[in-house]
Amino acid sequence: MRIRDFFLSRRYSLPIFIVLFLLFALVLMSLRAKQRKGVDFFDALLMEICSPFQKGATLAIKTVQGTFQRYLFLINLEEENRILKQKIAQLQEENHQMKEIKLANERLRELLQFREKKPSSMVGAEVIGQDPSSWFKSLTIDKGERDGVKKGMAVISPTGVVGQILKTAPDYAVVLLLTDYNSAIDSVVQRTRAKAIVEGKGENRCQLKYLLRTDEVAVGDVVITSGLGGNFPKGLRIGEVRRVDKRGHGVFQYAELVPSVDLTQLEEVFVIMEPLLPSPPKEEKGKKEKKTKK
Repeated sequence: MRIRDFFLSRRYSLPIFIVLFLLFALVLMSLRAKQRKGVDFFDALLMEICSPFQKGATLAIKTVQGTFQRYLFLINLEEENRILKQKIAQLQEENHQMKEIKLANERLRELLQFREKKPSSMVGAEVIGQDPSSWFKSLTIDKGERDGVKKGMAVISPTGVVGQILKTAPDYAVVLLLTDYNSAIDSVVQRTRAKAIVEGKGENRCQLKYLLRTDEVAVGDVVITSGLGGNFPKGLRIGEVRRVDKRGHGVFQYAELVPSVDLTQLEEVFVIMEPLLPSPPKEEKGKKEKKTKK
């Protein structure tokens, strides 16, 4: 009973089973070595017993190997994705820089063409700052007293009048925009030659002050500088009439003007160092040429 209890005890059942299994395998191997044909049944039985374990082990190995390969693949894929994102960001930055260079070249080309058409002394300047307050409309340029810039000089762009120099420093200057409440420019309506003073109204608006009620002005009329103020030469475009109001009583009528220059998008301007003299008529040119020949 003790031996039986020993073999049947749960504690030693697994080692006993392994020992018996190994003895059984040795017996089969010895029988197969002596007489191969007589152990076909035992070979088949052994294959049936061992094959599921081999299949399971092979499947487990393949599963682990596949998981490891997928892990390595994901790591490599993540690294490639990171490199591609860096290249895309670099290409986007280069594309942005190329667009900025293209726009700058277009602006400079317009500025050069405008300067060639105006036979006067002008200094090109870059806008480096704008007044952030809503009460004053001004901007700062990178040209100053060392460049010959003085207070009161006219500031223009290829599309029209910008304003005039308000304050100067050795290397910088402040430009009072034509939309500022303190700005006043002598002007004339191009179509009807009606005279008025363009005063700033803040934001992006101006008004034609001292415009007689009897003068003909309509929406869409272009307003230019009259040349009477001294600072601004004659014929520079100021803006376009957007609203006319003749209601009420009085000598003058009200007309609202929108500047021809987008003052919020300015990047480069010209400072007129001396007035732009209007070109003489052809008859006067002919007379002058004859005098020089004599």
